[in-house]
Amino acid sequence: MHLTKAVNFYPKPNGTKADERLTVSSAIVQFATTWDITTQYIVIDVQNADVMVTFDGSSPSATNGHRLYAGSNVIWSRQAAAAAKFIRQGGTDAAVHASQFTD
Repeated sequence: MHLTKAVNFYPKPNGTKADERLTVSSAIVQFATTWDITTQYIVIDVQNADVMVTFDGSSPSATNGHRLYAGSNVIWSRQAAAAAKFIRQGGTDAAVHASQFTD
């Protein structure tokens, strides 16, 4: 008889740090959080307006970066979230919410 051990394949919330919420306006912002070393993933939710984001140290702008649309959510590594720089796309400030998860 062959036994299989079932495990939870989904990440679980990391309760060691609080969620972080950014207001993204016309000035470049980054997450202030020092992500917990046990955090593997950051769930990012763009809540009300589009943003531009870069990861390579360059400044995001209307023509530089990845566009994240209002209502979208993404999952990034801890390292990607730490490198991310945001600026709003358009005239409306955006709310970006981040939560930490472990394996």
